[in-house]
Amino acid sequence: MEGEGLIHQPIVVQTSVLSKRWVLLWTLVPTLNLQDSYRSIFDQQDRMKFVHFVDRVLFLKKSASVEKFSLNCQPIYGQSCINKWICTAVEQGLREVDISVTEISKEYLVKLPSGLFLMKTLKILKLHGGIMVDVLVSVCLPSLKILHLLRVKYANAESISCFISGCPSLEKLHIDVRISPDNMMNFNISVPTLITLYLSLEYAFEEEPHAENFEINAPALKNLIYIIYTSSVSMHKQYFVENFPCIREANICVPEFYRTEILKAVSGVGCLRLTWNQDFFDLVLEYNFCPLFANLTRLELRGVMNWRLLLLFLENSPKLETLVADYKIFRRDGRPRWGEPKPVVKCFLSSLSRVCFEDFRGLEEQVKMVEYFLMNA
Repeated sequence: MEGEGLIHQPIVVQTSVLSKRWVLLWTLVPTLNLQDSYRSIFDQQDRMKFVHFVDRVLFLKKSASVEKFSLNCQPIYGQSCINKWICTAVEQGLREVDISVTEISKEYLVKLPSGLFLMKTLKILKLHGGIMVDVLVSVCLPSLKILHLLRVKYANAESISCFISGCPSLEKLHIDVRISPDNMMNFNISVPTLITLYLSLEYAFEEEPHAENFEINAPALKNLIYIIYTSSVSMHKQYFVENFPCIREANICVPEFYRTEILKAVSGVGCLRLTWNQDFFDLVLEYNFCPLFANLTRLELRGVMNWRLLLLFLENSPKLETLVADYKIFRRDGRPRWGEPKPVVKCFLSSLSRVCFEDFRGLEEQVKMVEYFLMNA
């Protein structure tokens, strides 16, 4: 069934009572989608009903094939109960596992059973919320293609690196993590097969944090989304990003202190979206650092910018066809930054065909800039 994963298991089971011949028909559905109610946190009767239901479903499914197991529940059931359900499902030789536990507090974090990380058939693994990733044994997921680690906690700084090292066939990786003094980690993402990387990091410290190492080596990477949120200035001890020779699309939003290594790493990209603050743009201009984007055909610049910065990117994008930019060409003190470049930028004469300036207000300097584009591109 194409869309069976969209129907919660209770509905599938309830439907079976419409006919005696359908009583066990639901067990043939290859997907288990189990989700409790938020009321279970406060209502013991609701919790008992859900426990009985899941136990019964898993018992009846033992003799049937299960390809996908999805569990979305509160941590109030306890680690032993949740792990019992997971272990029972793991015995089915699953291809996809999606586990989401509501995060309440540190005391209710759930450590998953080691058997989950030793599945030879697993292709997709998604973990979300109040889960503690504690890799006590070697991870061995030889068939895993897609891995999501969304807002989970980590037992130590090496947890992510150890986890990923046990996934030799990984193609898509999505990490969303809030890094704090009690959730520090080293990022060493070295995956030769990785095609898509979505990395969202939020740094939250009340004072200067202890810096960690950050390394990415993914020679087959084609798609990169790299976002960093921070509430304080933070520097990694070591920050190393290997070049991505196969990169096609990149969406990058980082603060100024992550320097310019990432620009060089994605210089072969075809479609690039950059969102940075004024300090980073000033840093790029101060050192006049902008690599040659030899394959770039679409460029989006977001955030505080100015004409000099835009010109720097245009001069280094000889094949650019489409430009989208926030229309802020003024310094923070309000002085204009427009100045007509000489000679005309190369992409104006050969490839640039579409320009979109957002937040256009018709100011004199803005109009001059638009006139220049219309006259020369």
